[in-house]
This record gives sequence, C-alpha cells and structure tokens, in this order.
Amino acid sequence: MTGLAARSGVRRWLADFVLAFALFWLAAFCVGASHTRAHALQLPSLVNHATSVGADHLGSSEPNQAVQAVHRVQTSPDQALLLLSVAFAALAALNLGFWRHLRRAYASPRRSVWGRG
Repeated sequence: MTGLAARSGVRRWLADFVLAFALFWLAAFCVGASHTRAHALQLPSLVNHATSVGADHLGSSEPNQAVQAVHRVQTSPDQALLLLSVAFAALAALNLGFWRHLRRAYASPRRSVWGRG
C-alpha cells in the first residue's frame, strides 16, 4: 500500500510540475508576443557613444575592448527563460504538494471520534 501511495504522490507532483511549466510558457508567449525583431531599430549613434565612454572609463584606447567588457553574456536569453521556467514549475509543484500534506495533516477528525454522546 505504501508503494501505491508513493507512486500516486509522484504522479500528482509530476502533473503539478507539467501544469505549472505549461502555464509559465503560455504566459511567457502571451507577454512576449509583441516583442519581435520587426520593431527593433538600429541606433548607431548610441552604440558609438557607449563605446567611446566605455573606453574612456576603462583607460584603454581601443573601443572594442570596452564593448567586450560591457557586453559579456553568460547565458542566452532562451537558456535563462528555460531555467526560470523549470525553477518556477518546481517551486509551484513543491508548494502544492506541501499544501496537500498540510491539508491532510490538519484535517478535522470525524465526528464519531470526538466522543459526543
């Protein structure tokens, strides 16, 4: 019986995880649908200004080094969004599982146990 209850708990946690993961991506697509490359504009004057200011502050005469120092990307935006969605789904699934546990643990006992009579 314990194995059946454990499988049921894992199945419920997995269903919660998949549901939270899907809801996160649905919200991400709804919010991010208006941000496409069609609206992007090139602003060369701002980029040139940023490279000259960065070169002045870093003390180097080569503006390319300043740009590389400022624009050092660790992860791609897609990887970051994927990691964020996995973390969100895991937290949501764990919180729902904990909430179910507390609801079972603190459920009021049956009336017959109270000893009225």
